[in-house]
Amino acid sequence: MKKKKKYGKYTKGILKPVKEEMLFVDTYPKVSSSSDLGSVKIYIGEVSKALSMLDENSIDCVITSPPYWRQRDYKDPRQIGQENSYFEYIERLAGIFNGIRRVLKSTGTFFLNIGYKYLEKELLLIPELLAIELQKSGWALLNKIIWHKPNAMPSSLDNRFSNTYEPVFLFVKKESKYKYYLSLDNLRLPVSNFTSNREPEEILGLDVENSLNKSKNIKGKVTKVFKNDKGDIFAQVEWEDGKKTYELVNDFNRESQLEVILICEKCGEKIIHEVDIDKHHSLFCREWLKPILPPVPDFNKREELKPSLLFNIPFSRTSYKGKYKVSPENRGASPGARKSLFGEYLVVQRRYRIFQPLIADYLRFWREKRGIPTKEIDRLLGYRDTAGHWFRKDTGSWGRGGAIPLPEDWFRLKEILRFNEIYDRWVTETHLVLQTVRAHPKGRNPGDVWSIKTQQLPEAHFAVFPEELVRKCIEAGCPSGGVVLDPFAGSGTTGKVAQDLGRNAILIELIPDYVEIIKRRCKKIEEIIYVE
Repeated sequence: MKKKKKYGKYTKGILKPVKEEMLFVDTYPKVSSSSDLGSVKIYIGEVSKALSMLDENSIDCVITSPPYWRQRDYKDPRQIGQENSYFEYIERLAGIFNGIRRVLKSTGTFFLNIGYKYLEKELLLIPELLAIELQKSGWALLNKIIWHKPNAMPSSLDNRFSNTYEPVFLFVKKESKYKYYLSLDNLRLPVSNFTSNREPEEILGLDVENSLNKSKNIKGKVTKVFKNDKGDIFAQVEWEDGKKTYELVNDFNRESQLEVILICEKCGEKIIHEVDIDKHHSLFCREWLKPILPPVPDFNKREELKPSLLFNIPFSRTSYKGKYKVSPENRGASPGARKSLFGEYLVVQRRYRIFQPLIADYLRFWREKRGIPTKEIDRLLGYRDTAGHWFRKDTGSWGRGGAIPLPEDWFRLKEILRFNEIYDRWVTETHLVLQTVRAHPKGRNPGDVWSIKTQQLPEAHFAVFPEELVRKCIEAGCPSGGVVLDPFAGSGTTGKVAQDLGRNAILIELIPDYVEIIKRRCKKIEEIIYVE
């Protein structure tokens, strides 16, 4: 008799049921944002030498505005900006910024402001030419932000338009363009033209699609709506296959997926952003981070919500024959196009925002612990070349391989690998999300045109980098407690704003005369290093 092949404690061909226990914490914790000032470290000397003194992968965000070409002479032979040609100027800056790649974290961002210059009445596209050189050298350009200056210097020119803006380029490392830190929440703008003021019972009769169903084709309809004593809304959905389920309904005024805080029960560290997971594991401990989730909604204490007599239940989607149907290429990513074509409907989606790389690490750990090959997992689940994607961490873009198991697959995989319950709810809980035209619940994307006044600094005798511009860059590109670098620090605006926001800063400046100005503006100087 042929023996069955064994993988650790697992016997090939046999699936043992696993009790589906789910562990959770009852309430969301409040993550305290430290009001402590960040510290500032200053390097005085040539920028390339100073950069060589910094540790690899130590910087979260770079924000800088180098001296413009032929604008100001600092009487130092090592200075940037007095090159014989603007091509030489661009080449020198590109070399310096490519040196920044070594110290910038893989998830880091780089904001570069540089101004335009004229030569013999012709506009020199120095910012764009520099951006192209950086793209050739391994930088990915995400945005060209227009810094509009409403108080720009008046001009007496009558043979061309006066210049009232400068570009701010946002770069990341090319190899990291699918995974980097950028948070727009503190910069979002209030919205008044779209509202989600509607009653829960208004979803009665709406169609439902299940995006997490293996067949991808099953559809249903909301036939009843309920509300429990905690205010949670549930929908009774009758599906085409005759089944009936009760689905939690997402709040119309919230994001489609809830953000989750992770906590390390061993050291107490709390993780908000995915980019901080690797740092925690490398600096603190390898304990699995536990998601802090809200209580499981109680469906037992519920009452049915009835529509008013004046309310017309939309039992079917309206027929549409407009331009988006006739010319599908006009749809693009337009929410209006989708609403015109398909009307409002509900979709079953994952309830929480999941950090796929962490789940991949977790599944890989249990697969290796049980000694079960990926192909064997595919065979047991009836798949071909599917399970391998669950153990990969390269998710987030078209054609990349990382994926999160569907809820049904998660529990089937749990029977095979016999892992614990720490991520069960996080991965498998779902809710209904209304598909309609609406603004982002946290506000509108601030866009790539920023109107910010120039800022005078009397002791520097010229306009400096505006604090508001630096604030936007830091709040978007540097996580709380992170490190900001300005390799052309000047009067220290980047350092001042960084420490005001609770970030640490490293400033590099060639001219020693600026040290006293920086010291007056930055209240917490950790160290001043003179580079030989």
